[in-house]
Amino acid sequence: MDASADSLILENDRSLEFYRKVKKTYGTDDYLFVTFQPNAPLFSKASIKQLKTLKDQLAALPDVETVISLVDAPIFDPENVSLTNIENDLYFIGDENVDLIKAKEHILNIPLYRNLLISSDGETTAIQANLKGNKNYFKLNDELRKLQWKRINKEPLTAYEAQAERNLREELRLLADEDAKRNERVINQIRDIKKGFQNVGTVYLGGIPMIAHDMIEYVKSDLVVFGLGVFLLLILIQAFIFRRIRWIVITLGCCIITAVMSMGILGIFDWPVTVISSNFVALLLIITMSLVIHLIVRFRQVERENMDADYDEKVLLTISSMFTPCAYTALTTIVAFGSLMVSDIRPVIDFGKMMIMGVSLAFVVAFTMFPLLMKLKKKAGLDRRKETGFFTFTNKLAIVSDRWRWQVALVAVAMSVASAWGISYLSVDNRFIEYFKSDTEIHRGMKVIDTELGGTTPLEIIIERSAIEADFAFIEEESEEEEWEDEWEGESASGEEETPRLWMTSHGINKLHKIQNFLDSLSVTGKTLSLAAGLQIVEQINDNQRLSDFELALLEKKIPADLREQVMSPFYDKENDEVRFLVRVKETDPDLDRNKLLADITKFFKEELKFSEESFHFTGMLILYNNMLESLFKSQILTLGVVFGIILLMFIVLFRSLKLAILGMFPNLVGACFVLGLMGWSGIPLDMMTITIAAISIGIAVDNTIHYIHRFKMEYKRLGDYTQAMYACHDTIARAMYFTSITIIAGFSVLVLSNFMPSIYFGLFTSLAMLIALMANLTLLPVLLLIIKPLNLEQEVLDSIDNKTESERDSNIKKSIAVD
Repeated sequence: MDASADSLILENDRSLEFYRKVKKTYGTDDYLFVTFQPNAPLFSKASIKQLKTLKDQLAALPDVETVISLVDAPIFDPENVSLTNIENDLYFIGDENVDLIKAKEHILNIPLYRNLLISSDGETTAIQANLKGNKNYFKLNDELRKLQWKRINKEPLTAYEAQAERNLREELRLLADEDAKRNERVINQIRDIKKGFQNVGTVYLGGIPMIAHDMIEYVKSDLVVFGLGVFLLLILIQAFIFRRIRWIVITLGCCIITAVMSMGILGIFDWPVTVISSNFVALLLIITMSLVIHLIVRFRQVERENMDADYDEKVLLTISSMFTPCAYTALTTIVAFGSLMVSDIRPVIDFGKMMIMGVSLAFVVAFTMFPLLMKLKKKAGLDRRKETGFFTFTNKLAIVSDRWRWQVALVAVAMSVASAWGISYLSVDNRFIEYFKSDTEIHRGMKVIDTELGGTTPLEIIIERSAIEADFAFIEEESEEEEWEDEWEGESASGEEETPRLWMTSHGINKLHKIQNFLDSLSVTGKTLSLAAGLQIVEQINDNQRLSDFELALLEKKIPADLREQVMSPFYDKENDEVRFLVRVKETDPDLDRNKLLADITKFFKEELKFSEESFHFTGMLILYNNMLESLFKSQILTLGVVFGIILLMFIVLFRSLKLAILGMFPNLVGACFVLGLMGWSGIPLDMMTITIAAISIGIAVDNTIHYIHRFKMEYKRLGDYTQAMYACHDTIARAMYFTSITIIAGFSVLVLSNFMPSIYFGLFTSLAMLIALMANLTLLPVLLLIIKPLNLEQEVLDSIDNKTESERDSNIKKSIAVD
């Protein structure tokens, strides 16, 4: 199981490399937020005592390295504090004889703390628990990335380097497993601590590790719920359709064998299950069941048409007649899932590999286990039930296709136009908080942090020294005060000139304040942390005056160590003279558009501040996640044409007719495009799961097209009339298509029981896509065949050759049985 942040980012994303470099310099995202809203006023002795107890219990956890809370925040009285005596003028809320009323006023007057450690109303506070990490992670990852980039650049690796790459992968995987276990352990411990505070206040838990952990739990739950749900539906639907235990046993036997073998293969090849591939087993059950139902329906038809034939001959005739269409349905499904492998996202690639392996395995199991299980009981007996409306539904659709041909075609055209219009509104920019139901702890905790404590998703902006070098070149030319130049350029004790530190000057700080004010003014941003935000505390002490260059130099020497760790070190890299802004974005804001946010910031930097594009960089989980969605959109949605092209070529080879191949593509286009268009019309953005709906629905729905056209050719060859062939298909193969599609639709609908909203949307829209595709294959496809009449005299000649070949094959089968 893998739901880590790394499983949702691009494998070879340059932004990932920069992100890891930033984390190595400024610290990781391995921290948890614990929000506390006491029943009594927060600034009361009882509540402060409870807060301190909560903080101490969190700090005592073995996996927690440090804790930042309101208790640890230095406070000052702006009327009685001086810059020269700052160390002695600070106090803490936990000190004895503190006036809590004044302390509340002082804390709320400190911009850095407001909406970060404490809500603006002074009633809710947050504790940040920084988790212990493995110090070797960045070192090992750097070594691995060097080898990976060498491979990407087509440079050959030596045998030693190749072995080192494998070893590093294994070590990093073990470290990731250790981190996952650590997260699970500490999250469960914090939730146990929470229970002790239920009677004194409201406590929520948040943070990226908690989101990853809960997503794993949702994946596990979906695997169980969806798997069992599909399994039970298989039994119920097949019991209703076939009403014979032997068919249920055969279908479930093949499904169980496929599922167990595929999971064993996942274990052998170490393919972890992620959020994206969490429905892998259920999809395999559905695909295997589809193959077996087609075999069962075909066998029952063979039984009716060959009353006097030997039982073994009926089984072999069933297998031989269904082998070609089922082989092509498996191949087209493999092509559809294979399209996922063009992505740069590791779990998406793994999902594609899983499904290619699984579909291949399902085909082999179906065509080996079905005849084997059929040998267990040779006398089945004909089904003589009176058919109800459920079973004659396909016959009614045949009448619709025959009598209202042009009306059906016009409806399909209208749906296509509406779908194309809706697709133009599709987007991938969504709010992460909407992935979870509103009654889940993860949603409630994220909402409190988002609305009251400064935002949820981190966006980091790194601005290099080069951004303001041109300013200082201009200042140096214009300045006539040599002493001032020496101050900002500086000289070392040995007389050698040091590299000028441009950001820690009055000019640099003024620039930072402009950026700070702009970021604070954006509606979708919450708390913005930076060197400028930290220096606001000192500026308050300095009568709200900006610090001079001399005062900035003095501050670096006089600032207390604990204050330095909070307001300077996380936002200023003295060695490289670069600054960092940490912007927490509000996921609950309905106007959140990640691409627009980045574009607005870029425009401000380039047009207002005259920064070059190379001098500033965006990073953080917001960037990595956004890159993943954008990449997935381009690689999947925009390359569906390639998938259709490959399937079209396969249709041409199978049907031996370009017209038939083109006609066969339309029903599948209608189904997939209608669902995407509906998502665009309804404003539901694509996410990491729903973006695969098109590939999955095409991969499964195209099976029906193959089966129908393959049977239509046989019936037309036998009857010589298009209309009669259509009615015959709706009375035979259409029923198998109908039964399998109904089971698939019901199976996917089980996902509405999930707590994970992408899973719910995935289940609903995939079910809808399958329903539309089924109706299109049973109405639009026969209408197109009846109107265009693609089978010509040349085709009939080919069919006669097929007929001769089929007769010879059947004769050989009979001889083989006789010999046995």
